[in-house]
Amino acid sequence: MTNLPGRPLTINDLPLTELYSARLDGQVFQVADSWCVIDEIDGCDTRAIAASQLVPPRAIAEQLTAAWIYGLAPEPRRHQFCVLISARATAVWSPRAQVREIVRSPDDVRTISGVRVTTPLRTAVDLARYTPGTTSAAGLTALLARLLHYGEYPDVSAAIRLCKRGSPAHSTLAVERLAAVRAPLQALRLQGPQHAATITAG
Repeated sequence: MTNLPGRPLTINDLPLTELYSARLDGQVFQVADSWCVIDEIDGCDTRAIAASQLVPPRAIAEQLTAAWIYGLAPEPRRHQFCVLISARATAVWSPRAQVREIVRSPDDVRTISGVRVTTPLRTAVDLARYTPGTTSAAGLTALLARLLHYGEYPDVSAAIRLCKRGSPAHSTLAVERLAAVRAPLQALRLQGPQHAATITAG
């Protein structure tokens, strides 16, 4: 089985039954709704490209999907994307994706292999603001710390400033959540970059 380097396979390349058979044979592994040949590296580029197959080109990967692309969280059951309000496009190509309209600054977004993804800072702030209260507080705190550490932020001050620029309705709880990140973020900094947690399975 051959494929262009870094480009996951989809049902546009092979029938679904053949892709499932190839997975059972150990020739491919699944990433989002795409498949990669077994010798392909499961890295940021591969995950970004695979995620982009779920939505129209204008969509920006955000929240848990962005954290997954960075290798800092397991793949979410339903991927999260946003589009600029001016884009007026919220159609999805897969039931595994949800898209919301949002206002974004160019500084909030970076590009990975042609796919737009919210920066680690923006991702941390969005997760602090919009993650349901039923989510494990300890797990969210650890993820926020990993995101800020990955983005090479020495403390939570930049995240709190960005958070306070948004709607007050979500800011109070988010600032409390970010304040709880101080100690685990400091611990990650003391351990060094090689100890930043990377979680891609789950």
